Amino acid sequence: MAVHDLPHGAPTRLQGLARLAKVDFGGDGTPLQAKPALGAALGLSGALYVKRDDRAGPGMGGNKTRKLQYVIADALERGADCLITSGAVQSNHADLTAVCGAIAGLEVHLVLGGDPREMRGGNLVVDRLAAAHLHFVARDDWDLLVAESERLAGELRGEGRRPYVIPVGASVPLGAVGYAEAYLELLGQLDAAGVAADWLVTASGSGGTQAGLLAGRALADRGPRVIGVDVAKGGGELRDTVTSLAADCLGLLGGGATVPPEDVLLVDGSGPGYGQVFDASREALHLALHAEGLLLDPVYTSKALAALPDLLADRRVGANDTVVFLHTGGLAALFAPVYEEALS
Repeated sequence: MAVHDLPHGAPTRLQGLARLAKVDFGGDGTPLQAKPALGAALGLSGALYVKRDDRAGPGMGGNKTRKLQYVIADALERGADCLITSGAVQSNHADLTAVCGAIAGLEVHLVLGGDPREMRGGNLVVDRLAAAHLHFVARDDWDLLVAESERLAGELRGEGRRPYVIPVGASVPLGAVGYAEAYLELLGQLDAAGVAADWLVTASGSGGTQAGLLAGRALADRGPRVIGVDVAKGGGELRDTVTSLAADCLGLLGGGATVPPEDVLLVDGSGPGYGQVFDASREALHLALHAEGLLLDPVYTSKALAALPDLLADRRVGANDTVVFLHTGGLAALFAPVYEEALS
């Protein structure tokens, strides 16, 4: 287990990162790549960069690696011998928990819910290769998944086990720390390239990634503003979750930084609902591949990228602005039969 090291002379308000235990799953140092052809195809006159967190970590990679580096370290420190987490059948978070848990020597239980057509292929192949124990529920309903996870935890405790329950998406304050750190990493890359970015656009589902990015910006007190694209529920309820998680993340890190309410920017990109492909997201997926050879996923990144032309049309993002798009991964879902049908 490694502890995060900060550069000599780093500001006092960043020292909270150094106090937190962290397992190195290879989630840090992802590339920042210029994608001019994609930016032009989307209607952006300014520069477009993609932060490649689809390359973060083991297996098929993805943004949950940065969260799990801190959350699984906490599980190990607490003496856990198994992990429980939940999500949709094609959950990227469940996939990475299975892989990272295996690396850490922990048994993993995944509580998965959703369409029976999705119960093969894609992320499930990786889940099974990682020897995770799969527990299926009838519906992809977060409250139902949480209840079943807690029931399973009680059952395992009754058998003398020491389970550690990770909420959906590892969207807890400790998980968000991984994206506070990622924001600081991005600032270093932008500084090294001599780039002053205006915006950082990310998919936002359970809220932890966006919350961590906002916490990182608050710690640094500079950098591109963060726009979250709500790919899950719409309706504005995600804002309270992101705001609370960002504040609690900063509470862990200390230093007195805060996230002003006006910095929590969210737009609705959910379309027909979580995990459902629609025309704009399908077009964004094809556009990214044809313009730059960049593969997006059908649940998160295609919806987030599809929001950018609307942000330009509404002038929330200026045509000449410099934009960073966070690629959060999830590529295994492309190979699930249900998405193969929807995308073709």
